[in-house]
Amino acid sequence: MSLQATPPTEVSADVSLRVPRGGSETLEAGVAGVLAAVDGVEDVAVDRVTSVRPTWTDIRVDADVSLTLRVDDERNTADGRTELLQAGFGVMAVNRVDVTGDA
Repeated sequence: MSLQATPPTEVSADVSLRVPRGGSETLEAGVAGVLAAVDGVEDVAVDRVTSVRPTWTDIRVDADVSLTLRVDDERNTADGRTELLQAGFGVMAVNRVDVTGDA
C-alpha cells in the first residue's frame, strides 16, 4: 500500500474576518494569523486590506489574500475550498476563492 501526499492548491480569496485587538504587530499579520489557524491552510500572504471596521473587542477586516491549501481531492472544488476557509474561527465570510496555479 502506498501513501500519497495531498498536493497543495494555490488560491486567491476575498475574505471578511475578525482580527483580535492587540494580537499582532500589524493588521496584515493579524489577518494572516487568523487564516493560518484554519485547518488545511499551509501558507498565507495578505495582498491588500480593503476595509477596516474597529469594534470593542476586535477589528473586522476585508482582505484579498493568497493562500496555499492542503485539501483532499473530494473537497478540492470551489465549494469545498470555500467551506474549508469558512470553518475557520474568526472568518465571517468568504466572498471569492479562485485557483491560481499548482505549487
